[in-house]
Amino acid sequence: MKISDMMSTPVHSVSSGKSVKYVSNLMNELNIGSMIVVDDGIIVGITTSRNVRSSHPNRIIADAMTAEPFSISSDAFAWEALNVMEQHEIKRLLVEDDNNIVGIVTRETLKINLKELIDPMTGLYRAPYIQTIGEDLLEKRISFYLFFIDLNNFGEINKMYGHPVGDDIIQGFADRLRSLTAEEDFLCRYAGDEFVIITLREDSVHTLLQSLAQDVTINDIQVSAAVGWIDENKETDFFSIKFRDMLSKVSLMSSSNKRIKVS
Repeated sequence: MKISDMMSTPVHSVSSGKSVKYVSNLMNELNIGSMIVVDDGIIVGITTSRNVRSSHPNRIIADAMTAEPFSISSDAFAWEALNVMEQHEIKRLLVEDDNNIVGIVTRETLKINLKELIDPMTGLYRAPYIQTIGEDLLEKRISFYLFFIDLNNFGEINKMYGHPVGDDIIQGFADRLRSLTAEEDFLCRYAGDEFVIITLREDSVHTLLQSLAQDVTINDIQVSAAVGWIDENKETDFFSIKFRDMLSKVSLMSSSNKRIKVS
């Protein structure tokens, strides 16, 4: 899901000296919700229908705009744009292509498009997200570590405590993984009680691995996970391997590392 597939075009502009009333009428005429503000060929801000509605019609648009708006590449992924918006608490991003503004994307549009990628139980992204990230990194020949995390004896937890408690364990473990990850990590709920992390870390990757395999207590129940992992140093022709095959390999590794319950 690239920004280029969901941005609004064309982008309309107005100078900062135009009146709010003028811009309001122009927005209504063009049926648009935002315009970039340009003076002498330089983008100085962005104004929206909300800015216009909340300002006196006789004011100039320089008084009803957000200065120095943020922008993102048209080749960026939708979740990258959403992260920028949430980090800076903004609702719109300008979209650039070769240093030219080619569109505008809204947070509402991104959330609608990303909804199908979100796991409703944990709030994490689903498997297609991590698949896209992995394939993109391989194509760009960017090194990474791949972790496959599989809960030990999760079936036994469901049998002993019931599926609602099992759901609580999944949610709690997802929260733990979220707390362990940082900006250079990509996390998803792959399926069931399985999770996948791609990380670009270098110095702290072994600390992350140890944390992933460490026992935790969730709702008074002890929970552990088996972890399979690979990286460029362990694989010959790392960038020639299909990401799907990498996932298969690390999932099998996690299975072989599973802690079997002894009755």
